[in-house]
Formats: sequence, structure tokens, C-alpha cells
Amino acid sequence: MLKKFLQNKQNQYEIIRFIVVGVICTLVDFGVSALIQYVIYPTADQYVLIGMTITLNIFLAALFGFIFGVITNYILSIVIVFKNVENKKTSRSVKGFVIFVLLSTIGFLINYAIKELGNLIIDMQTNFLWFVFVFGVATFVVLIYNYISRKLILFRPKKEVLEKKPDEEIPNQD
Repeated sequence: MLKKFLQNKQNQYEIIRFIVVGVICTLVDFGVSALIQYVIYPTADQYVLIGMTITLNIFLAALFGFIFGVITNYILSIVIVFKNVENKKTSRSVKGFVIFVLLSTIGFLINYAIKELGNLIIDMQTNFLWFVFVFGVATFVVLIYNYISRKLILFRPKKEVLEKKPDEEIPNQD
């Protein structure tokens, strides 16, 4: 099934658009995160909340990076990425935005957990290269989660797109 999905040219173009948008949003997220973690709030205060250690500047950096990134991502996903959507009205509504934010929040929690784990292995406050590496790993994992969850839940393709043979060209349906 995955092979058939990946052989479809429309899906290939959509994945490429998703990756390009992901790079743009990652740059937004990274810029905001680094600015907060290293410039605005560089103090690594730690708190225990429900048995979990939270490093406040990492949390704030991840949160604000997420907020700016998710707004950018939602707009670009509608305009650039998911063009052949079964229900454009829902995906472009307040309900669609709320679903997008909820799916993205799960991605944020996955991202944050990976960053906290990375910080436990090597202190990211004192090692910027480790911060970049952990940021990249977290971003890659969440990229896969985001595409699958958004495609299956919010941006389902139109039925005729699903029925096309892999090599058939599908007209752009904005």
C-alpha cells in the first residue's frame, strides 16, 4: 500500500511540497527557539511537575517555536501543500484549524520529549551543536508524524485522487 501511495505522482509532489513547507516552518521554529533559549531566557531553571523534570527555557523555547511554526505551517499547508482535499470547507475552517492545532500539539509533545531526553544525555545549554542535533532528530520524527496524521485526519484526498493509477497525471484542483 505504501509503495502504491509513493508511486503516485500527485503524492510525490505533495510530499515534496510538504518537505519544502516543513523546512520553512522548521527555520521559523528554530529561529524562535534559539532566540528564546539563548538570548531572551538563557537561564536553565528546572522544575518538577507531575514527576517530570521541566527545564523552563527549553519548554518556553519549544512552546514559542511551536506557536510560530504551527501558524506558519497551517497557512502554507492550505495554500501550498494539500491541494486535492476531500473537504476543503472543513480543512479551512475554525474546526479545521483546531484539529490542525490538536494534531500539532501531539507533535509538539513528541518534539519536547525528545528534546528533554537529549538534554538529559548532554546538557544542551552548554553544547549548541548537541542542541542542533537533538533539534534535527526531534524535527525529523515529528515531520513523519505530522504528514501521516494530517493526511489521514484533516487533508484526506478526494476520492478520484485515490482511484487514479500511479502514473496518471492528476490535474491541479485548487
